[in-house]
Amino acid sequence: MVEKGRISNIQAAMLAITALTIIGHLILLTLVLDQSRQDGWLAGIFGSLLSLIGIIALSKLSQRFPGLTLIEILFQHYSWIGKIIGIVYLIYFYIMAVLGVRLFGEAYKIIMSETPLWAFVAIILLLTAFIVYLGLETLARLNQIMLPVLVIIAITVVLLTFSNDKDYANLLPIMGNGVIPVAKGSLSVMGWFGEFVVLGMVLPYVQRPEKLVKTGFYAAAITLLFFIGPITGPVALFGPAEAAKMSFPTFSEVRYIEAGEVLNRFDSIAILFWTVGLMIRISLFFYGLSLGTAQILRISTYQPLVVPMGWLIGVGAILFSKNFTELTEFLFKTYVPLNILMGVVLPLLFFLWAMVIRRKKILVNVS
Repeated sequence: MVEKGRISNIQAAMLAITALTIIGHLILLTLVLDQSRQDGWLAGIFGSLLSLIGIIALSKLSQRFPGLTLIEILFQHYSWIGKIIGIVYLIYFYIMAVLGVRLFGEAYKIIMSETPLWAFVAIILLLTAFIVYLGLETLARLNQIMLPVLVIIAITVVLLTFSNDKDYANLLPIMGNGVIPVAKGSLSVMGWFGEFVVLGMVLPYVQRPEKLVKTGFYAAAITLLFFIGPITGPVALFGPAEAAKMSFPTFSEVRYIEAGEVLNRFDSIAILFWTVGLMIRISLFFYGLSLGTAQILRISTYQPLVVPMGWLIGVGAILFSKNFTELTEFLFKTYVPLNILMGVVLPLLFFLWAMVIRRKKILVNVS
C-alpha cells in the first residue's frame, strides 16, 4: 500500500467541505449568479440534491472495493476501459490542481497587482508540496485545525455584513425569470459537487468505510449551508444584476464592511479565507495526482513524485490562460460539464457496472 496513513470519517468530510466551499466562493458564485440571479439560493438547494447521485455512487463504489483508491479500482477491475479512464482521472486531478493554483494567483493579484504571477504560484506550490509530502494524515489534521477557524471567520463576516444597506427583497420574486435559469444554476452546483470525486483517492483510508454514504451526506449538507449565505448576501447588498457582473462577489461584499472608525478594511478576511481554503484544496488534488500516478507506476511510495508533479502544476498554472478573462471563459464553458462527467456520470456508470457483474456472478453460483 503506497499510503499507510488513516483518517476518520469526520476528517474526510471536513476535507470535502473545505475544498468545495472555497471553490464555491471563487468560481461558483459568479457562475450561478450569472445564470440564476436572485434564485441562486434555490439553484444551490436543487443542485445539492442532484449531486447526491455522484456522492452516493462514489461511496458505494469504494465500499464495493474496500481498501482500493479510485485509480486502483479502475485499473484492477475494469479491464482496458478502466485503465484509460484512470489516466483521464489523473489528467482531471492535474487540471483541478492547476486551476486552484491559478485562482490563488489571481486572487492575490487583486491586492498586489505589481507582483508577478509566478511568485504567487511558487509560494503556494512550496507550501502544498510540503503538506502532500508529509502525507494524508498531516493534510487531514491540518484541515481539522483550520476549518473551524474558517467557520468562525465566515460567521463573523456574516454578522458584520448584516446592515441596513441589505435589502432581501432583492431575492424576490422567486423564479421570476422562470424555471430554466434555476435549472442551469442547479447543473452548475451539481458540477461543483462533482469535485467530490477526488475523495475517491482518500476514502480507502477512512477508518469506518461502512459509513461513507452518511459521511458524504453530511459533507454535502454542510457545504450547502456555507453556500447559501454567500450567494444571498451580494444579491441583497448590490442587487441581482450588479452582483452577477462581479468577478468575486464575496470579496466585493466583504470590502463593503465597516466597523467603527478604526476597523474599515475587512478584505484581508476574504484573502485569509481564500488562502487557507485553496491551500487545502490544492493539496487534496495534488495528493490525489501524486498517489494515483505512483499506483499506476507501481512505485512503493508517491513522495519522489511530489517535486516533479509540483513543477508540472506550476508550469500548467502559468500557461493555463493568458489572463483572467480567458480563465473565466473556461469556468463558464468547460468547468461544469467536465465536473458532471468526472464526478457524477462516470462514478455512477462504474458503480452500475460493478452491480451488474456482481449479479451475474451470483446467478452463476446459484445455477
